[in-house]
Amino acid sequence: MLRGCAEKMSTNAKLMSCLDAINDTAMSPSSVSSVMDYLGYQLAKMNDVLGLSGSALCVSRAGHLLDKDSNNLYVIGAINAFLPILQNDAATALPKRLAKLLQHCLDSKTHYYSSKDNLLYLNYSGLESLIYFESATALEVSEQKIAETMASQISIGLENVNLYSKLKTTSFNDWLTKLPNRNEFINLISAMKTDLTVRKQLALVDLSHFSDINDGLGQDIGNSLLVAVSKRLVNSFSDGIQIGRITGDVFGIIGDASFVEPHIINDLFRKPFSVSSHALPINVNIGFYEIQANVDAIYQLRCANVALNHAKKSISKNAAFYSPAMDDETRKRLDIIRNLQHDFECEKLEVWYQPQIDLLTEETVGVEALLRWRDSNGKFISPEVFVPLAEYSGLIVEIGKWVLAESVRRLKVLIAAGYSNIRMAVNVSVLQFRDQSFVNYVKYVIDLHGIPPKLLELEITESVVMDEPEIVIQALNQLKAFGVHIAIDDFGTGFSSMSYIQKLPLDRLKIDRSFVKDIDTNKDAFIAQAIVNLGKQLGLITIAEGVERKSQASQMLKLGTDEAQGYLFAKPMPFSGLKTYLLSHSCQKVVPDNT
Repeated sequence: MLRGCAEKMSTNAKLMSCLDAINDTAMSPSSVSSVMDYLGYQLAKMNDVLGLSGSALCVSRAGHLLDKDSNNLYVIGAINAFLPILQNDAATALPKRLAKLLQHCLDSKTHYYSSKDNLLYLNYSGLESLIYFESATALEVSEQKIAETMASQISIGLENVNLYSKLKTTSFNDWLTKLPNRNEFINLISAMKTDLTVRKQLALVDLSHFSDINDGLGQDIGNSLLVAVSKRLVNSFSDGIQIGRITGDVFGIIGDASFVEPHIINDLFRKPFSVSSHALPINVNIGFYEIQANVDAIYQLRCANVALNHAKKSISKNAAFYSPAMDDETRKRLDIIRNLQHDFECEKLEVWYQPQIDLLTEETVGVEALLRWRDSNGKFISPEVFVPLAEYSGLIVEIGKWVLAESVRRLKVLIAAGYSNIRMAVNVSVLQFRDQSFVNYVKYVIDLHGIPPKLLELEITESVVMDEPEIVIQALNQLKAFGVHIAIDDFGTGFSSMSYIQKLPLDRLKIDRSFVKDIDTNKDAFIAQAIVNLGKQLGLITIAEGVERKSQASQMLKLGTDEAQGYLFAKPMPFSGLKTYLLSHSCQKVVPDNT
């Protein structure tokens, strides 16, 4: 102790002693949890070194220390009698005389000493603050020097602790909404699963079509919407419910299961969000998982995400509760994707071909290339199973290129064998159109094998057009100008927009098998007739899919359909079978049924 010590130490010795004590904490920000903790420790140590026992505090203007838009003074550290003021961090609770004195020192950027008031101005790298401590008598000059040296070291440590605190905030808080981020939300799950006296539930809330808002209105509006959503969630739940932002447009909610449940969350999104001059209605999908005590927090978050993905796929409901069966389904899907990629790389996929027949002449006028995949037991996996997964995983782009190249290569063989008028139809996914090199690749394959472009027909579905109309129409126009023919597949099953259909450079319209199935019993005949009439009005050739009976073929011919494909004529076959079919097959004449 400086005062009351029987044996006086030199000022320099005391100075070195206090510096050693401060440096231990000043340069180790990880040893304290916050700026307040750091200052409380240092204020107590300053009192101890100077032999004081009174109260002390540290104040600062708002700004980067407090992340507040204000020029007011805030208490950021305190000991003894000033501790209650620290809880509310507002310097307005200080005596007017002291508050005025603090403001004066900050404005003048100077220290201040009197018989009982001691103020030390701190400024390091733009961080401005004041330390105030009480003393029974005026400090001696040597004591003032020690205090100022300690204050200088504290200011350095304060910056270090502040930077460390900002780093922790960045690591565990979302920069935009200030909510806990994914890392911190996982910690919240871990903390909540230790107390399950009340059933707890985790929910992941996904904003539907959020990318459309970013694309259509701009990212600033999108960010403002995310902030508005976060505020509504925070303001709508009690303190026991934790809210976080997990990814871009996915929020996490965790707490009492009686509050974290579908109708409560859905109710929060019934009212549009007011953002700038926009009133934005938002729909959501929600995945739920009941918190378990002995289950890893990351795994629990993953399970909620599995439920969320199921909710997104559902047509009737926007919420799903996790069940282990969902995991089984997910693993199955991933296994299929993994095996598909492996077999594609090992050249185990096949292209089969189904003939297309002119209903009047009975001639084979085309073939459709169809992707086939066998499992390890030699059984075929349905394209309805693996093609959507190939699209989901992005594999369809490379697989589609291979199917196109293989089909054109086989078409060249047919032309060389004398079948110079047979066209080759190849299905194209929307993901292929998104590939900027797609059009040039089609041209390259045609030029490589030297086939007439008109003998290649690309088949697209209505959904492909509706998903990316501008991209698709632009690409098709380029291919049409090159000479490639275009067909629209499964017509009538999608959500057709005539404005888009009329813009497409089509050659052929394929009538979906669902309208052909019962055509010979007069069911759906009017739909098929309407499609055929539409095709004629647009100047398109019409072809019926899934023709399995002569009566179906006769009825489609009677309606004016030009072509057909289906089991009545031929099943899909490997290329060797196709060559045999073309050499030996003869069809019975299809006669319209006039009875």
